[in-house]
Amino acid sequence: MKRTLSFLLTLLVTTLTFAATYTVDNLPIPYLQDRTQYVSNPDNLLSQTAVDSLNLWLGQMERDHGVQTVLAVVERIEGGETYDFCMALGRKYGIGRKEQNSGLIILLSTGDRAYTILTGRGLEGTLPDAICKRIENYQMLPALREGNWDEAMLNAVRAITKYVDGDDSLVGSSDFDDNDTGALIGFLVCMLLGLGIIAFAIWLDQRKKSYCPSCKQYKMKKISGYTTTNRRLGLRTHHDTYRCSHCFFTKELHWDEGINSGNMGGAAGGALGGSFFGRGSGSFGGSFGGGSFGGGGASGRF
Repeated sequence: MKRTLSFLLTLLVTTLTFAATYTVDNLPIPYLQDRTQYVSNPDNLLSQTAVDSLNLWLGQMERDHGVQTVLAVVERIEGGETYDFCMALGRKYGIGRKEQNSGLIILLSTGDRAYTILTGRGLEGTLPDAICKRIENYQMLPALREGNWDEAMLNAVRAITKYVDGDDSLVGSSDFDDNDTGALIGFLVCMLLGLGIIAFAIWLDQRKKSYCPSCKQYKMKKISGYTTTNRRLGLRTHHDTYRCSHCFFTKELHWDEGINSGNMGGAAGGALGGSFFGRGSGSFGGSFGGGSFGGGGASGRF
């Protein structure tokens, strides 16, 4: 019995350890689904407050200086070597703008007690290896040794931002504004096309009703009408009388609609407007610019 319990406990520990081990292929990259999210925090090692602050700073850095960042904090990575992991991650996704190779990867693996700051080729002058090492030693290490992952990451990004802000050669990214403008134009085109189709359908329906089967002219006009409601069936029936102004032929038209169908247009419009213009409800996925890494940066353990 003891041997069985020991085996099950070992199996459970092994399973949990495996579940918390990430590879380059299974590490979540939130930026690809939402370009405002630079932080990968799958094990929830960082607080939401810290994640929000980091995303804000890193987003500002991309807009102002074109520095595209992936910051990941995980429990364990395959192999335990953060430098190799970052290089593989950079090659897989091409993080950074290709024009200036301004990619940045920051990785902390708490279970492996290892970390790396990896800079793209074009960022090595702004953040040389010695500066990266200084940031790690003075801004990250004290907090890491205390198990304060929030403070370590916030300190590191705050320090990196100061160096990046001081480099006027880094060109800001206008992708945000371009994407928003393109999306807005696309939305307006679709909306106008939809309105055009609706208007044409209404015109076609009215033209059909105005056709006189007696004299073959489009002279039929509505002269009276009333509506009945059947709540049990959920239907509203319209009874309209039309008369031709040319030959005085008279006909009656009866047509049904759902009781709630009159509100569908407003509801659809409200939902569409809310999902598009309400920025809190979603965002556009980002894409990496094809940057390359030459091995610049620094790594360490705590």
